[in-house]
Amino acid sequence: MKKKNKKKTKNAKVLATFSLLLVLILTFLGLLIYNYVTPHYVLVDRTTDVKSAVKKDYPVMAWLKVQGTNIDYPVMQNQESADLDSLGVDYVWTNSYSKVLNSRVVVFGHNIRNVSSKPLINKKEFNDFENLPSFLNYDFVKKNKYVQYTINNHNYLYKIYAVYMDESDDFKYDEYMNEDEREKYIEKAKNNSYFDFDIDVDGSDKIITLVTCTRFFGNTHTNMIVEARLVRDDERIRNYSVKEKDSYKEIKKTMEGDGENEKA
Repeated sequence: MKKKNKKKTKNAKVLATFSLLLVLILTFLGLLIYNYVTPHYVLVDRTTDVKSAVKKDYPVMAWLKVQGTNIDYPVMQNQESADLDSLGVDYVWTNSYSKVLNSRVVVFGHNIRNVSSKPLINKKEFNDFENLPSFLNYDFVKKNKYVQYTINNHNYLYKIYAVYMDESDDFKYDEYMNEDEREKYIEKAKNNSYFDFDIDVDGSDKIITLVTCTRFFGNTHTNMIVEARLVRDDERIRNYSVKEKDSYKEIKKTMEGDGENEKA
């Protein structure tokens, strides 16, 4: 009788172990299927927002939305062409007058409150491009990699491939690069990037450049730059991997140091 009971107990343990393994395998497979089927970013229609802003006589040509932030603003035409600050709305701007999607788009935004070497991450009270420095945080970048640009009655989606800061004055603003020039620009941006993004990008891709100012390195003029390329026709909208590069170590060390966020 004791042998039978031991055998039953052993069989029960084996069955319980098998059941647990089966649950774990099914859960893992379920997560894989979910990640494969569910897009990492869902396009939000902003074509009606552009039309509504134009009807209010705002010099709006497009709309920009950046994943993981409250950057969800009209893109004004050429900040110097009108007193945009008097409009009383949050906005970003481009120096282009094109009404269609260029091979390269450059969008600028103000950063007044988040300019120090310890940028605050994704603050709801921030506006304009004050949350763009969130992309200097590795944990934030791992979760947020998509930029949406709406123009000419179409919502376009881009994948981030580079994040960096540039102190030089030779930053290129040209939206009309040929493929060879774009190839060289992309390669330079990838080399400057603090992160290595697991996506392919080359001169045939359409790209978007987001630019704001920072005083991360002190009082010197510095551009905070996020680069992304248009999602290709055969691509899924998934969360792709990203790794820290050696150049990020000093940035990370600076952000972890002492100091308070400063105001301009």
